[in-house]
Amino acid sequence: MKNFISLSLLLFSFFSSTYAHIGSSGVVYEGQAGKYALQVYVQPPDVIPGTAKVTIFTDGADIEHIRIKPVYFWFGDEGSPVSDEALPVADKTSQYEGLIWFMTSTPASVEVEVSGKRGTAKMIVPVAAVSTAKRSMPSGLGWILAALGIFLVGVLTTIFGASVSDSLQPVGEKSTPKTIRKRITGSVIGASFCGLLLFVGNNWWGGTTKDYLKDMYKPYVANTKIVEENSQTVLKLSIDTNSVYNRKLSYVIPDHGKLMHLFLVRQGTMDAFAHLHPVRLDTLNFEAVLPNLPAGKYLLYADIMRYVGGFQYTLTDTVEIKNAVKNTKIQDPDDTYAITNALNEKTPTLQDATITICGTPGVKTKLQDGSSIIWEEKPDKPLMAGQVYDLKFSVVSPEGKEAVLQPYLGMMGHAAIVKTDASVYIHLHPTGTVSSTSVGVMQKRMGENSPEPFIAAPKVFKDSIDKVLSKIQTMPEAQRDQFLMPNMNHNDKEHHGGSVKFPYVFPTPGSYRIWLQIKRNGKILTGVFDANVV
Repeated sequence: MKNFISLSLLLFSFFSSTYAHIGSSGVVYEGQAGKYALQVYVQPPDVIPGTAKVTIFTDGADIEHIRIKPVYFWFGDEGSPVSDEALPVADKTSQYEGLIWFMTSTPASVEVEVSGKRGTAKMIVPVAAVSTAKRSMPSGLGWILAALGIFLVGVLTTIFGASVSDSLQPVGEKSTPKTIRKRITGSVIGASFCGLLLFVGNNWWGGTTKDYLKDMYKPYVANTKIVEENSQTVLKLSIDTNSVYNRKLSYVIPDHGKLMHLFLVRQGTMDAFAHLHPVRLDTLNFEAVLPNLPAGKYLLYADIMRYVGGFQYTLTDTVEIKNAVKNTKIQDPDDTYAITNALNEKTPTLQDATITICGTPGVKTKLQDGSSIIWEEKPDKPLMAGQVYDLKFSVVSPEGKEAVLQPYLGMMGHAAIVKTDASVYIHLHPTGTVSSTSVGVMQKRMGENSPEPFIAAPKVFKDSIDKVLSKIQTMPEAQRDQFLMPNMNHNDKEHHGGSVKFPYVFPTPGSYRIWLQIKRNGKILTGVFDANVV
């Protein structure tokens, strides 16, 4: 009885969230909705059904209404619920908040509709809704509910018995052996009926719970090894899908021109970093030639994206480089690595041409080409967990002038943030934690009327993606930038000249290391910064 009631309450305690990244459940997206520049922060619940808190930061006071609603990938706009009003936040200019329900586990998004003097426009913010957590009921509450259940069963049993005995007797007449037998028989029937209900309900709920747990989000497993091939040190990554129930790794699509973005960070010291783009050998196997990294154990984070809903996944693993790598050439011209000082050390212990000293907020730090970068955050002001920040960085040329930045993989900058205990990892863009490719996929879906999206995709998908990748790789740099830049859906006024910013929310207090990557004069530069969050 207690078990059945506990399971019944547990039904309303499950929800989802997806982690295309590690430890950062909140979604931050910055972009244009018509003539409005918006920054949207979605705090998804960790169990489904559940509510997501949506905070919208606007660029003016001429807004009349903001409405929000969830849009599910498989059902499209026509299958979405009615939107709810987001209300202005008291004492906070141009900030709105609202709550929306996510009712089903699926790739989804939040639609933000803003109306005002500049017209009416919409923005799509992808938020994958898949189950990642379950809640356990406090044992005290379970015993209370069990006691109430036993009481109700007793009452129902008594009613059954009385209905066939005492209720049929004339008023004032004493019970006879016959009426007592009827009362006992009725009570037994009532108890049996209650027992049958509990048995059927418990079996039904047990099956429902089993299916839910089976379908909860489980990350793919990456199996990585380092091998020596043709006088080169090569990283080989194999994706294990056997541990994930009923999920095939199909329709992986390029994000910023690459099928996979792989990051390596030397564990413990965090003084060696690499951003690589492995080549696909087949659906589940990738490989990359390593840059000149020192020996040690490395944290591995690999991002991939599926066509369905623009759904992002992060594969994790640890891999050991037993001997320092001394490769003479790199595999991909967009692959980079950087060496800096270890945690809690002021000077690097490693020697390499790519050395850059780790910076802090407000302090000018040298980059590899002689230019300087500044994290425009007040050095004496602590960073707060759970608060939206614009991580803004400015680059100054060796001559002291504002540097001119070039697009790097279709964006004006990339950033990777890792908490020093490895519990948080995020791959950031100027659009925030959401890839512009995900936004494009959801926008395309919103424009379709078919209840079954991309029906024709299986016939042409594999060959077409291979052709697209080959075409991107052979494009001249200027042409490739033009090809990738249309997907950069954000406010360019905030990313001009030598400045670039990344909206982000540090999820928990602690120490973080940030690797910022920009491109200048055809060279990819990496700045490194430490952040303390309270």
